[in-house]
Amino acid sequence: MTNSGALVVHGLFEHKGRHQDNVNWLNNLGIQAFSINLPGHGDIKYKGHIESWNENYEAIKEGFKLLDSVEKKIVFAHSYGCLVTLSAVLSGNIKPDYLILSAPHFADNYPKFIKNLSGTLAKIAPKLRAPSPVTKKNISTDPQVVENYFKDPLVFRSLTVNFGNEINKAQTFVNENIEKLDTPTIVLHGENDAIVPISGCDEIKKLNNVTFIKVENSFHEILNQDTRPFVLSEIYNWLKIQEII
Repeated sequence: MTNSGALVVHGLFEHKGRHQDNVNWLNNLGIQAFSINLPGHGDIKYKGHIESWNENYEAIKEGFKLLDSVEKKIVFAHSYGCLVTLSAVLSGNIKPDYLILSAPHFADNYPKFIKNLSGTLAKIAPKLRAPSPVTKKNISTDPQVVENYFKDPLVFRSLTVNFGNEINKAQTFVNENIEKLDTPTIVLHGENDAIVPISGCDEIKKLNNVTFIKVENSFHEILNQDTRPFVLSEIYNWLKIQEII
């Protein structure tokens, strides 16, 4: 049995290919790494829609099976991927040994009135679409990353109100149950994140099993800008402390 492995889980509006650098980095450390596309994402015709959050549970359970042959199981997730992962952990769908969370999507900056309406709209017009909050000014401090993101044919720019309502319900579930998380976890979040506010980490960072790192001078994609070396060094040190590497 290989000693350790990791499942890399992408964020909202994007796809697994944008995290290949992280898969490669883990593999170079001797951690067998895999990635998956979440429902509503990737090379599919109709992006930005799910009928039910259970689709995410089924997808991440299937992805987690890729770690069956390793002793120490890690999930390395970004943003919305953290929400999917934590909801799956707290509901007992997967049981990783360690968690690495980048800019977790436990809160967001969608206007409250839109979030409050999402439940009603999801019943009336579930496939009505809402725009992405990602702009050229808030995703990354690296202009090349920004350019590549907006040219990427697998990146999409809106989601259905039903998808948004499922996200709202998942955020409520995770935030109401976060104190039950006992998995050794490192959380890293950019202090200037305008897409997913760092205040969403106020509760998780209180937990004794959680190491929380605030990343200064950083937008949302802390691993896709000049903060990457710092973030990777913090993750590397944490992995050594956990005796994973």
